[in-house]
Amino acid sequence: MIAFPSKANTLARLKAAGMEIGTVIDVGAHEQTLELREAFPDIRHILFEPAEEFHDKIATHYAGMDYVLAPLAVSDHDGSGNLKKFDIDGGGVSHSTLVNPETTAGSSTIETVRLDTFLRGRDDKKPYLLKIDVDGYEVPIMRGLGESAADVACIIVEATRDTFIERLNFGASLGFQLIDIIDPCYYYGVFSQADLVFVSPAVAALPDMRPWETKEFGWDKWIPIASVEGTVQAAAQTSDAG
Repeated sequence: MIAFPSKANTLARLKAAGMEIGTVIDVGAHEQTLELREAFPDIRHILFEPAEEFHDKIATHYAGMDYVLAPLAVSDHDGSGNLKKFDIDGGGVSHSTLVNPETTAGSSTIETVRLDTFLRGRDDKKPYLLKIDVDGYEVPIMRGLGESAADVACIIVEATRDTFIERLNFGASLGFQLIDIIDPCYYYGVFSQADLVFVSPAVAALPDMRPWETKEFGWDKWIPIASVEGTVQAAAQTSDAG
């Protein structure tokens, strides 16, 4: 399989390497996370989405699947917080995040929960895959894992150019190893954000995750992204010519 920095490709490679997931925890589910649905159609998805505007679409997208919808805001404390919803293009609510009500107007009170509190005593299968995309509150959510971090095999967390180092360092401080940087996005030609993919030491120790130690050397296995870019551009030129 050719490696490419996308969520679907990375999940396929991790599964092929032997990473096993018992439950998907999707914090900031929005309407759906298509790549997670397609990669793990037969296991439970716990969907944290505090904005009720997305709940009908969630019910449609996850119909027939084992899923739990938790209309809560995940944080590093149990109690309450202030949720701000945003409409960035005039098309309705596009995203939401916890904010400081003293500095951000227009927020509403919502129940908050730590992940380790929510998961305690449940029968969800382990290990977990945790995806976090909440537009700014990612580190407190990871902090709220507490002892449940030991049951997580993989974390996928969004990082902007301003929060990249912070989230990279915090994931490493929890004992996870960075395995990929995926879905990079550019705005007007300037790097804006990407997703960081962390795995537990157990997953990082899988033979296919250590090819420099477990595989025979071959230049044909060394794939710079520029070579993939060239293939895509050549295919596009051929298509345009036809």
